[in-house]
Parts: sequence; C-alpha cells; structure tokens
Amino acid sequence: MTDTVQPSCLERALADGHAEITGDGKTERILYKAVGHSERWADPEEKVRAEFWAELIYKYEYPPERIRFEVNVPRRTPNDFADIVIYNEDLKSPYFVFECKRADVSDAEFAQAIEQACGNRASLGASFCGAVA
Repeated sequence: MTDTVQPSCLERALADGHAEITGDGKTERILYKAVGHSERWADPEEKVRAEFWAELIYKYEYPPERIRFEVNVPRRTPNDFADIVIYNEDLKSPYFVFECKRADVSDAEFAQAIEQACGNRASLGASFCGAVA
C-alpha cells in the first residue's frame, strides 16, 4: 500500500487554471483569473489568502466568480479594504467577509483581525464574517 499525497487546494486551483503565478523572485505575482485580480506573491499574507480562497472553491464550493479581493469598505477609515468578500448569486450583495493575516500573527493581532472583519461585515452589509491566519 502506498501513501499518495493529495495536492493542496491552492495546487488544485493552479492546476485547474483558476489562478496563475507569474514573474519570478520579487516580481512574482498571483493572478486570480476569474476576477482578474493580482497581488504580490512574496507577501506572507497573500499565501494565506490564496490557500483560503482555494479552500472556498474546493471545500466549500463557492464559484470563483463570486469571490472578490480588496473590496473597498465604505464608512471605514480611508482606503480600508476587505481581503476577501464572497457575494450572493446577484454579485451585488456581500454575503461573507474575511480578513486574512500571515500565518505567524500574535493572538492580539488575530483578535484585531476579527474586529476588523466584524466592522467590514457591518459596513458592507454582509451576513457573515471571519478571520484566517
């Protein structure tokens, strides 16, 4: 009997063409193809967000077209953005708002992320929110 290693959700998303990593070194970027959004891949927070985004697609079966990144949050401090927003089927009504943090955040930083997610949820009028690290 041999053990087979299952690919991560992100590896599946890359293989299935939902995302693409381009460039190299410090210019490396990840492109989320369904929404045409790209971010700097060297950012530790981006690696957490990318894996969670892929889990939303493969584990929770959200269509990639309903997931947006860096959504401007009205009534929050200038230039405040929600890391991930899942929209209802109408693509206009936010359903779920997530704040993503790098994997090695402190408990205090994670608590702050939860507060930020809750504030963003309220400002966007979404039903649910969460934080991931």
